[in-house]
Amino acid sequence: MRLPIIIALTLTLLSAENREALLIGNSTYKHITNLDDPSENLNRLEKTLEDLNFNVKIKTNLNSENLESAIDNFATRLSKRSDTVGFLYYTGHGCQVEYQGYLVPTNVDTQQKLKIKYNALNINKMLETLEGAGNRVNMVFLDACRDVPTGTKGGTKGLGQPVKRPKGSLIVYATEAGKVASDNSKFINSLIANISKSNQQIEVLGSTISRDVAKQSQYHQIPEVYVKLLPENFVLKHGGYVPPVEPVVPTPKPQPTKDIVKIGNLMYQNQPFTKEYTWEEAKGYCGDLTLGGYSNWRLPNRSELKKLLTKNKIQGQKETYYIRKEFVQNLRGYGYFWTSTTDAKDSSVVLLVFFNGGNDSWDNKTGQNYALCVR
Repeated sequence: MRLPIIIALTLTLLSAENREALLIGNSTYKHITNLDDPSENLNRLEKTLEDLNFNVKIKTNLNSENLESAIDNFATRLSKRSDTVGFLYYTGHGCQVEYQGYLVPTNVDTQQKLKIKYNALNINKMLETLEGAGNRVNMVFLDACRDVPTGTKGGTKGLGQPVKRPKGSLIVYATEAGKVASDNSKFINSLIANISKSNQQIEVLGSTISRDVAKQSQYHQIPEVYVKLLPENFVLKHGGYVPPVEPVVPTPKPQPTKDIVKIGNLMYQNQPFTKEYTWEEAKGYCGDLTLGGYSNWRLPNRSELKKLLTKNKIQGQKETYYIRKEFVQNLRGYGYFWTSTTDAKDSSVVLLVFFNGGNDSWDNKTGQNYALCVR
C-alpha cells in the first residue's frame, strides 16, 4: 500500500506550480540623493510572499554589475519550469532618457546621459530577459518613479513606461508616465495588503492597487498598470493555482450594432474588436475599408481617439471599459488601440490609447494592437 501513497504524493508535488520572487531595494547612492532604508518593507513583503509559497530572494544596494547579474539569475530561476510564477519588486531610483526607462544602480552618475544608457538597467531590456525565461506568469512592480536629475536634454521626470509588454505579464509602476512619486510606503503597503487577499485575481490586482494608492494620495499619485494575456481568472492561493468556480450567467441576447458612429465631423468604424494588427497592418486595414459605402478610412490621431474615452460599467462584467456606449462593448484582450501619432524621438514607436485604463502609452510599430478607423 505504500507505493500508491508515494506515487500520489509525488504527483501532488509535481502538479503544484513553482513560485519565484526577487525583491530589490536600492537606497544608498554614490552620486544622487539617498532614499529611506527599505529593509523593513522588504521583510514584510518577503513574509507575505512566503505565505503564498514563493521562494524569495532579497538584494539591496546593487551596483551596475550586481543589478544586471541579479536579473539574469532571476531569469534562470524562472526558466527551470514553464509553469513558474515570477514576482519582481524594485524600489530605488529610476529615471528616463529618450523615452526609455532605467533602474538606477547605486554607482551610476545620472548627470551623464551616456552613463545612464550604458550602466543603468534599461527596463525594456529587463522585460525581454524575463520574457526569454519562457515561464507562465510574471508580475513586476516598480517603485522607482523619483525625481532624478539627469542633466541631459533627453532626461524627463518620472520613469519611462514599457515599450515591451511580454505576454503573461502584469507590470505596475508606482505612478503615471512623466510623473514622480515621493519616497513613501503607500505603494508597497497597498501591494502587500492586496496580494494577501483571499481569491485575489492577479488580472485585477494592478487596478486595485492603482485605485487604493490614488485615493490615499488624493490622486496626486496614480500607479500605471500594464497587463497582457494573463491566464484567465488566475488566482494566487496556498499550494498552487486553483481556478475559481464560475457562476452560471445567462447568455445575453445579441444586440444589433451600427457599422459607423458619427461624432462631430468624423465617422468612426464600429465593429467587434477581435483581431490585433501591427501598426503597418492597421494602416493597411483602414485603407482597404469600404464600410457603408464610404472609403478613404485612416487611423485616428491621439485627440480623435481620446474623444471616445468614457467610463461605462458593463452589466454582468467586473471591468470598467472606457469607450462610448454607442460602440460595440465586447473588447477582448486589454483594449490597446493604435493611433497615427508618431512624434516620438524614436521613429520605431507609435502612441497607443488604452481603453480599459483611460491612458496613453508607446509601443513598437511591430507590436500587436487593435485598429479603430476614422474618415
